[in-house]
Amino acid sequence: MKVKQKKLADGKIELSATATAEEVNKAYDYVESSFAAKLGLRPDGEKSAEQAIKEHLKLKDVASVMQPQVMEALVPFALDAKDIVPISVPTPTSADTLKRGKPYSFKVSFTPKPDVELSSYEPVEITVPKFEYDQSEIGRRLTQITHTYPDFVTDDPRPVAKGDSCLIALKATHNGEAVKNLTTDARVLTTGEGYMPEDFERNIYGMNVGDTKSFSFEAPSWDDEGNTITETYECTVTIKEIKKVVYPELTDEWISTHMPMYDSVDALKKEVRASVEGTARHEYDMQVMGVAQTALAERVVGKIPDEAYEETARSIDQTLRAQLAQQGQDYDEFVKQQGGEQAFNIGLMMQARQTLRCDYALDAVFNHMGLALTDDDIQNACAELNPQTRGRSARTWSSPAADLRSGMSLVAMPLRSTSSSMRRSPTPTRKTANKTQCPPLRLGRPSRWTSFFMLPRRWRYCSSC
Repeated sequence: MKVKQKKLADGKIELSATATAEEVNKAYDYVESSFAAKLGLRPDGEKSAEQAIKEHLKLKDVASVMQPQVMEALVPFALDAKDIVPISVPTPTSADTLKRGKPYSFKVSFTPKPDVELSSYEPVEITVPKFEYDQSEIGRRLTQITHTYPDFVTDDPRPVAKGDSCLIALKATHNGEAVKNLTTDARVLTTGEGYMPEDFERNIYGMNVGDTKSFSFEAPSWDDEGNTITETYECTVTIKEIKKVVYPELTDEWISTHMPMYDSVDALKKEVRASVEGTARHEYDMQVMGVAQTALAERVVGKIPDEAYEETARSIDQTLRAQLAQQGQDYDEFVKQQGGEQAFNIGLMMQARQTLRCDYALDAVFNHMGLALTDDDIQNACAELNPQTRGRSARTWSSPAADLRSGMSLVAMPLRSTSSSMRRSPTPTRKTANKTQCPPLRLGRPSRWTSFFMLPRRWRYCSSC
């Protein structure tokens, strides 16, 4: 690819590039293969990705539909040719018509990522807490193991209590309509496990075998617009059987029967202890790394463009929106919980500033030490981030050394922490003190019964109900 570079008055750079016909074809192949994979298509040797997409979507001209993505796919090659890393991925412009088998000329203008320096490259000295982990977690893990092998024992006649396993007959309605998934002649329900709302279970506590009771209970739900609401259900419950849940005791005999991969209880405990300690050690190391990066970031010298802060804040916000959507939480409601839009935006910019300064500080160390990322570093990092990529090529760049010159700003920080090169970054001195790292954002998870109740109402009813 032939590329000419020109500096613009506002500090931006303009690249004028001409891709060869072969490079255009490769870009088309890459974009079409990626799109086919997203559609779940697996083209064979007799059928290309373009043909598979055409047949699947019933399109006459796939190439023209893919043009915007192909144009974007050519941009990294132009950046690589001049060994430049932009603050954000630029959008190409062109007066030419993009076609397979034809050269293609385009332009991109962008703000380059500045080369920052540190006030000192000496190892940072930080204060961190002494490594400890919750020993009681071992007992909780062992309890979880035994709780996967429950026995159900018929107890002396008595009322339903929390933790009992009950065989029930259930009829439920909502606004006079039968709820198919909550109507059955025989359902086993273990109370206190979150399979039904607390309001429901509260009404069956104290019932005896043979008792029938009608009542209403409340459960959270979503309306058709995705807003969280509370709905009321009417039901009739009959208790057919009550059994006591008994969990096994951990003995060598039980281990030999149910978990023969372990020689004894002590061997199982050793494995669990190693797992708990390993998890805690990983979290501790990540905390230490975060504190070290924060200290290193204070040494950044030079101005970071506002565009970089805005782009980082936008990226953080997009990631947050995706996480909230995955957890079924409303973004606007979450912003309110953080103190409103103004407070949320201030926090977002502060996080963007910290993330960006840590990012640039690592870049400066990377360049100062003359480190270089290899293809193996990139491949290993991608495999760690996504095990499904193991064994595949994760690169779309053309040259190994120049594509991510400044510590890979386009792939971002996760690759730095996993690359062999960056493991040789300044080592902090560890001392005992209070933790200084802010905890990560934790989003709530729905309980088991919300798999039904947290569905839009129009999805709940069968036409025959």
